[in-house]
Amino acid sequence: MLPDRILPAETARERALLATAELWRKVGYEGLTAAAICSRAGIEAEEFEAACGDVEAAAKAAIEVPLAAVVRVVSELYSPDRSEAESYALAIVRILELMAANPAYTFLVYVAGRQMAPPRVHAVYHSGHQFLVAMLERLWASSQLRDQPTRTGLAALGAAEAVVRREILAGRYERLPGLAPDFVYGAMSPFLGQREALRLADLGRRQLQREPAN
Repeated sequence: MLPDRILPAETARERALLATAELWRKVGYEGLTAAAICSRAGIEAEEFEAACGDVEAAAKAAIEVPLAAVVRVVSELYSPDRSEAESYALAIVRILELMAANPAYTFLVYVAGRQMAPPRVHAVYHSGHQFLVAMLERLWASSQLRDQPTRTGLAALGAAEAVVRREILAGRYERLPGLAPDFVYGAMSPFLGQREALRLADLGRRQLQREPAN
């Protein structure tokens, strides 16, 4: 695990959101209470109300934390010196490292937020999912392939998410970064073809080993 991948939990709000994620993972959404969140976060009820509002607002905000981190990763890794696909390949590595370093938030996004959330909270998960699909489908702009099925991004992301959920439910968070080369290949191949997908998978593998990316 890389320490700099751990999401911050310093302010009252950050501690409350992390506590929300941890408790949700442990007791489910129905078991969340403001008192339990405050106790776990080490804050007073007034601080919780000022920082988060109520339990549903805290749950919604807790899902937004890792999704915002993913958006930052994608933005930070964009560079005019490499192709969009290369930036995505590096982003996949970084996202999996984030997930391994933040198990409570990872469980929230890939399991609890998808299956155990009220509609307004689930909508946050759905918007994050749609963002990733749209990001992948931007690869069509540089594709030389003739066939461009409309659901390619959804299928590629869905396959990766199924594997991620399997590892999460088995408690194998530390194994997630090692899946990056396979995920890069699986995500890129339908858009860019096998040869380019293999090159990008190797780029992801070298990034895991922290070799130079160029």
